[in-house]
Amino acid sequence: MKIRLQASKFSFKDHEYQIEPMSSVARRRCYMKGTQGGYSELEVLRSLWGMIHGHLPQGVLYMFPTSDDVNEFSKSRFNPLIASNREAIGKYVKSAGKGTDTASLKKIHDSFLYLRGARLSQKISDQNESSKMRGIPVDSCKFDEVDLMDEEVIAKARGRMGHSRVKEEVFISNPLVPGEGIDKIFSTSDQRHWFRKCQSCGEWTCAELSFPDCVKIRSDGTGYIGCNKCGKEVFIRDGEWVASMRLNSDFMHGYRWSQLTSVFNDPAEILDSFVNPPEGNLADVYRLRLGLPYIAAEDRLTEAQVYNCCGPNIMLGSHKGPCAMGVDVGKIKHVVIGAKTGNDQYTILKVAQLSRWEDIHDMANRFGVKSAVVDIRPYEDSARKFQAEAKFKTFLCEYKETTPQGTVFNTHTGIVGVNRTEIFDATHRMTMTPGMMSIPRFCPEIKEFAKQMCGAYKVLETNKKSGTSVYRYKGKNEHYRNALNYFKLAASGGKVARLGGVKNRPKTAKNNYARV
Repeated sequence: MKIRLQASKFSFKDHEYQIEPMSSVARRRCYMKGTQGGYSELEVLRSLWGMIHGHLPQGVLYMFPTSDDVNEFSKSRFNPLIASNREAIGKYVKSAGKGTDTASLKKIHDSFLYLRGARLSQKISDQNESSKMRGIPVDSCKFDEVDLMDEEVIAKARGRMGHSRVKEEVFISNPLVPGEGIDKIFSTSDQRHWFRKCQSCGEWTCAELSFPDCVKIRSDGTGYIGCNKCGKEVFIRDGEWVASMRLNSDFMHGYRWSQLTSVFNDPAEILDSFVNPPEGNLADVYRLRLGLPYIAAEDRLTEAQVYNCCGPNIMLGSHKGPCAMGVDVGKIKHVVIGAKTGNDQYTILKVAQLSRWEDIHDMANRFGVKSAVVDIRPYEDSARKFQAEAKFKTFLCEYKETTPQGTVFNTHTGIVGVNRTEIFDATHRMTMTPGMMSIPRFCPEIKEFAKQMCGAYKVLETNKKSGTSVYRYKGKNEHYRNALNYFKLAASGGKVARLGGVKNRPKTAKNNYARV
């Protein structure tokens, strides 16, 4: 149909790697990629074709991280594509009917294309809801930049395909963090990579899997991808996708692509940016150029680092105090109780998951808690009731992304405000600094504590409008990390405790050994 894109007509020349994903009949597809691979355009064309030809009669839900991304994508991708291809696409876009040709809703032939931001705007009980996803029946859900979306959004979007025979799911993203987002999704796929056949010796070489050794430098300083066996140049046009996990092919086709597989990028330049990252930012080289997740060691804890804080003592069932307590609130409340034992030194005595507020009161009494900080969301009414009934000083915590550095305890409102990045940095430092924090010896609950301590990671975010960059902590399943944050706040002004006693400790030891 000679589809016209913004810069040129659509062609597979120099984009041979797009042929297979374009024709894949897999019900699930994912793309873990560097930038400028053309996969968003590929899926846009597939969506339009499917609706025009009746393969997606109920339509497509195309998800973006925010509403601003929806408007930007609609104006820069969909609208020009429709306007430039009147016969192939434009004549099927129906403008009849109020509001059916907008940035977020388009009628394509007899189907609807819904473009939505992945922000859940309303909270009902402890569940987030989006009014803009209600009442939308679709055959396909496509998640663009899925690493910037909450898993809860994905689950709710899937629910829109409940009455579909197609149920197509597509995930596209530059990867961010190992084991999260698109990297986690890609691991469940058949994990395809682009292998090029050497026309000299017949060996197959994958640039993504062989980097950096596969990059060869010419006499003029430019680079090329060389054969793993003979070193001669291998070309994108002589390649094909090869799945490394074929047993997963029936479940999902997964494609990992990098700028190494692009005629528009010099491999020598990519290698140089890898060895000498621009402005020291190796993360962007990994994520945007190589299509790999990356997190610097200093920006995320490891479970081994948490276990290094384990002491010889088992977790206590009670303590005479005075102790401090932090509580992260949800259907399950995560509790961390401990004491400040010196100048910026802390000992954790108890970590627990409890479902009832009454159980938290009981545990606080058993441990002689004198100071507590409790998460104010999502059950603010219940948290305030707990605060009113507590027999010890209790503040409710409100994280603030934009608050200047420092912690403010407001005795009039009972709320403590803290910069979110600052308090996460503080508990990161507590864990990394030898002797600063001690936790009970290894047990199943400490194992879960360690796992959730590593659920948060720090990334550099850039505001598209202002251009300013700021570090923020992201993460999933980091409840115990939040509880430790609140404990740190509760203990920050407390008295130094003497960890010398357990309530009801027997005065004599009973054993079978006789003195000699």
